[in-house]
Amino acid sequence: MKIEWRDSLSVGVDEIDAQHKHLIDKYNAFFTAYFEGRADDEVIRLLNFLEIYVATHFADEESLQQRIDFPDYQRHRQEHREFTRKVTLFKKRIEKEGPTKDLFTSVGLLMTGWLIDHISVMDRAIGRFIAERERKAGN
Repeated sequence: MKIEWRDSLSVGVDEIDAQHKHLIDKYNAFFTAYFEGRADDEVIRLLNFLEIYVATHFADEESLQQRIDFPDYQRHRQEHREFTRKVTLFKKRIEKEGPTKDLFTSVGLLMTGWLIDHISVMDRAIGRFIAERERKAGN
């Protein structure tokens, strides 16, 4: 299932939203390749991208959370660590097993869940926290 960017996924922080949009683009390329029968190379590209992406994006997002004293920082950070661990496991699996259909399905499920659940719930909470703080500061 392809995912289209919509305002309901926006955190309200331009840099974070741009990174999320890029992640969605990569996921959609993987999804398209899978259904066009070219998933072998694309799953490898996606996992290589994710390895770099999570290091950069999660550091940016966690830095923002620390700057604003986000109350759910530790839980959010733990979810990032868990996602990073899963990406590492998938990379090890692909090196050992090759790009199997089971691996494609597992990566697809991880990405869909992450994009929908984590961004629309966990990350949007950061945006709401910032907006509430700005609203209170304006009073």
